[in-house]
Amino acid sequence: MLAVIGVAGGAVYWRTNHQEFRTQQARKQANTRKREQALNVEEKKRQAKVNRTAPKKLSTKTSKQTTRVTRYLNRNHFVGSALIVKNNRIIYRKGFGYANYATKQRNSTKSEYQILSIQKSLTAVMAMKLIHQGKLSLNTRLSKYYPKVKNARNITIRNLMDMDSGLVMNRTGSYRPLKEKEVVKYATEHVINRSPRNKDWYQPVNFVLLAGIISKITHTSYKKYFDKLFTKPLRLKGTGFVQQWGSRPNRTLGYHWLKSTQIKQNYDKQYHEARASMQNELGTGQVFMTAWDLYKTEQHILRGNIIPQSSVALLHQPGSNAPYGGGIYNQNNGIRSHGIGYGYESSIFITRNGRSGVVLLSNDYRPANSIQDLAAKLFDNLAT
Repeated sequence: MLAVIGVAGGAVYWRTNHQEFRTQQARKQANTRKREQALNVEEKKRQAKVNRTAPKKLSTKTSKQTTRVTRYLNRNHFVGSALIVKNNRIIYRKGFGYANYATKQRNSTKSEYQILSIQKSLTAVMAMKLIHQGKLSLNTRLSKYYPKVKNARNITIRNLMDMDSGLVMNRTGSYRPLKEKEVVKYATEHVINRSPRNKDWYQPVNFVLLAGIISKITHTSYKKYFDKLFTKPLRLKGTGFVQQWGSRPNRTLGYHWLKSTQIKQNYDKQYHEARASMQNELGTGQVFMTAWDLYKTEQHILRGNIIPQSSVALLHQPGSNAPYGGGIYNQNNGIRSHGIGYGYESSIFITRNGRSGVVLLSNDYRPANSIQDLAAKLFDNLAT
């Protein structure tokens, strides 16, 4: 009888505790659903804001100013696409030179170019989106995700964004094409830490690791999250990843300079980027865009349509490698970003309110005649 009573009592005890456990689980699931619903509502509001504040494509007017810009770019042997916006109005759009010299296809306002290191500014925004959602913080340690990296416990997400982590690759990258996760794994196995921390500070590996963290948190590929945050909501028609560039009608080919002192353009030597290089540039230089897509994306970021403006301000604060911070360079009259590689050069200058700016994208990079200087002068002239 005692045994029966014991078994019955145990059953009642188990049933009571099991019911309590199920109640707790149901409560947790309900809270999770509420958080997800709140995020969905926030996402819908963000999308509505993007649609409502989307800048309009306005035709440029022929004027003395546009004539002066054309002469200026021609005089400096510019090859590529130029875009100038003033007070939210396009005042200049034009293509120069050839997208494909062999077929005599000329560059136009729709031409697509590699944006190279400008992609870092977008990767930083992707991470900042997760920070805004409470899934990450600027003070999160690298060791939480990649504990095997030396000194990872002393490196934060902010350090990666500002590229002052001290991390340096001990080799250029894999010579065979790797998948996203393999690229990050390769980086963790071939990265070393130097001191002082800002020594050799401009190291793309910071953003490769940041891309890996983004994928871990979102449980999706970097590319898919990029498309979710930028390509789809902003309706970017001339944007994609170089691995899938293929034979798109507006693709440009990169051309290689013949000597370091070369000023004028040439089309004698085409640049052929290896498939492995395309993969190695994860999060740091594997996106192509039109000049308009690039301007529109950076404009929406600055206007708070991707992440709140308070988050933008926090992201773009100069780090220890001032004026660099959060994937961009800070200056008195706005921000700027720049990229070079594989025969391409990209440059954007834009005011912090996103209303005015200059984009120059080129497929004929010459170190003795950088388009960065041309873009800087055009941007400074916007205020006059």
